[in-house]
Amino acid sequence: MSKKRCFACVAFALTVALAQPAAAQLANRSADEWIATLESPTRIQSLKIYETLAKLAIKPGQMVADIGAGTGIFTIRFSPAVKPGGKVYAVDVDEKLLDHIMEAATEQGIVNVVPVLGEFDDPALPDEIDLAFINDVLHHIEHRDVYLKNLAGYLKPAGRIAVIDFKPDQGGHRNQPELQVSQAQTTAWMAAAGLKPVEEFNDLFTDKWFVIYAKR
Repeated sequence: MSKKRCFACVAFALTVALAQPAAAQLANRSADEWIATLESPTRIQSLKIYETLAKLAIKPGQMVADIGAGTGIFTIRFSPAVKPGGKVYAVDVDEKLLDHIMEAATEQGIVNVVPVLGEFDDPALPDEIDLAFINDVLHHIEHRDVYLKNLAGYLKPAGRIAVIDFKPDQGGHRNQPELQVSQAQTTAWMAAAGLKPVEEFNDLFTDKWFVIYAKR
């Protein structure tokens, strides 16, 4: 192979490599598959939406980020809780899911939801936030320590991050170690990001852990 051709091959390979994301969403699916899965009646019932909202204690005027918003099940319900003056940032890496959320918001006359096309390692939020909510999502993030550190950088001084995820031996990924995150692991990543657990809710779910973290 000539040197000229060799250099061309190397250049092409480098271009392809740079075009690939540095990280990815684990166990990803198409938007249509996510919509069918996330909006199944059984799953929605298992979320205990209004009990969870009560634990979050969201206040009017706050800026809330729904991380991995999916179909907007929580995003839509956060909307009235932050009125007046507040915003809900629906963060996802799939633009089609964001379109789905905004269609639902428009149909319901909701104007305080802002779609955010996040990155795999960074939520790319446009503003500082009072609360970041991560429900059944953290285990899909590949570089969890990096993501949480970046997310912590968007918090207001009194900001919080709420995480709900399945206990390692529970849920649909119980036989997939790469798709499991424990409370202890998450607390260690949060500590590295400068946050500590401030509230734990052990009475709401039997198969999930639910912790709120804040800056030290």
